[in-house]
Amino acid sequence: MKPGVFYTIILCWGLMLQGPLFAQSARYKAHLNVARQHGVPLLKSSAQVKNYVSKKKLTRVSSGKGYRLQKLNYSAPYLTPRAKAVLNQIARSFYAQTKSTFTVTSLTRTLHAQSRLRQVNGNATSGVSSHNYGSSFDISYIRFNGRKGPNKRLERALHAVLANYQARGKILFIKEYYVSCFHITVR
Repeated sequence: MKPGVFYTIILCWGLMLQGPLFAQSARYKAHLNVARQHGVPLLKSSAQVKNYVSKKKLTRVSSGKGYRLQKLNYSAPYLTPRAKAVLNQIARSFYAQTKSTFTVTSLTRTLHAQSRLRQVNGNATSGVSSHNYGSSFDISYIRFNGRKGPNKRLERALHAVLANYQARGKILFIKEYYVSCFHITVR
């Protein structure tokens, strides 16, 4: 066996273990508790999402000033009105500081979509996610200005903006290493 192969196997195993551990962490439980307080119940199906859109409890999200919305394979382009407003505020703050845009990679997910995601992403929560309540979204920290690749300056600037919003009690956020994103839940 080549030396690098053994290291890679250990590294991949460690990352696969992060998913369930992440889901059970006290920090993530705080995200779930906050997500449940927005007036949208656990979203199980696309029909339920449509119902909450018609009730104006969820609102459509598209690319805006300071951010782009990537093609969504496992989530729907909706957030609670408050979550959308905070996403827009974060994007404007980031753009004002950097004149750059970030990429939103995930928004509201149904339980069914969460299960599908789990099949391709070992880091995805194996049960209920804060995304299932319409108040969480993910922002990539390796996709800026429509390009994929590390940019430490912009990553630090985005982290600083998120830390500021968290300190002001507007959000909770966690850095997810496996999928290179910040997971944000709006308070």
